[in-house]
Amino acid sequence: MRAQENFSILLVDDDSMVVRILSRMLSDFTPLRFATSGRAALKLAHESPPDLVLLDVDMPELSGFEVCKAFKSDPALAQVPIIFITSHESAQLEAKGLALGAADFINKPPHAPLVLARVRTYQRFKMLSDSMRSAVNMDFLTGTLTRHALEKALTQEWLRAQRSLAPLALLLADIEGFTAYNARLGEEKGNACLKSVADALRAAAHRPIDVLGRFAGGKFALLLPETDAAGARIVAQRAIDVVDEMQTSRAAPFSPFTLCVGGGCRDASRSGSLSTAVPSDLIAASEQALKSGRSAGGHQARMLDVADLDVADLGAPK
Repeated sequence: MRAQENFSILLVDDDSMVVRILSRMLSDFTPLRFATSGRAALKLAHESPPDLVLLDVDMPELSGFEVCKAFKSDPALAQVPIIFITSHESAQLEAKGLALGAADFINKPPHAPLVLARVRTYQRFKMLSDSMRSAVNMDFLTGTLTRHALEKALTQEWLRAQRSLAPLALLLADIEGFTAYNARLGEEKGNACLKSVADALRAAAHRPIDVLGRFAGGKFALLLPETDAAGARIVAQRAIDVVDEMQTSRAAPFSPFTLCVGGGCRDASRSGSLSTAVPSDLIAASEQALKSGRSAGGHQARMLDVADLDVADLGAPK
C-alpha cells in the first residue's frame, strides 16, 4: 500500500513518545495527524473525519473509552474504525472496548510489524467498502450515477445553494420514444444510443462539479451547481448539438432519434418566492419544462424557474 492512496490516520495518545514511535511506523500513510488529548482528537475528527483512529485507553480528562463513545454516537464519525492501544492485558477491558464499538486492540509497546499489519487490514477494508459504494451508485452501462445517488447529490447542492444564494439548475434529457426504439432496433443499438447520449452530456458539461446520472430508461439528469437559467440553456443546447453531430457521422452506431431537454432552475434573486421550495421541486420544474418541449415537437430545450412551477404558461418558447 502506498501513501498516495490517501488513507487518513489519527493517532491519539497523551504520551508524546508513543506518538513519535507510531508516527515513524506509519510514515508511509497520509494524511497522518495526532492529538495528545481526547478533546483535541474530537476537534480534529470533526474538522476532517479520519479513515482510522489509533487511540490510547488511559488519558486524562477524556479516557479512550469516552472518546470512542463520542465517536460512535456521532453519525459523521460512527463508521470510523478505532484501534485501542493499551499497556493493560485484560479480557474485561477488551470486552468493554469492543462493546463500545472498537474494532481492535494493540498492546504497548507497539511493534511495527503488528501495527502495520492491522492498519493495512483496515485500509483494505476501506478500499473494498469504497468500491462497493461506487458499485451501488453507478449505472454500469453508461458510467453515470444511479437516480438514487443523483437525488442525494441534488439535496446536498440544494442546501449549499440555500446557504450561498448561488443559482442551481437541473437538466432532464430524454430520448423520445426510447422504449419503442429499443424494442424496434434491439438491445444492442438501444445500449449504443444510451452510451452516446451520456457521452454527449459529458461533453456538454465537463466541470468537475457537474453531476450526470441516469434518471430512468432513456432519460438522463444533469445537475449544474452555480448555474443560472442562461448557463443551463447553453449546456442543454450544446448537448443537443453534440447529439446532432453524432447522428450525422457515418460512424454513428445507432439509428436517428430525437432528444428533448427540459431544465429546472433555482434563481437566488427570487429567493423570497422559494421559502417553501424543496429539492424535488427542481425535478418537477425540469419535468414540466420537458413536457412543454415535447409538446412543441421535441429536439429542443426549455427552461422553467422553480418559483414559476405550476403557474407558468409554457406555450411559447423561452
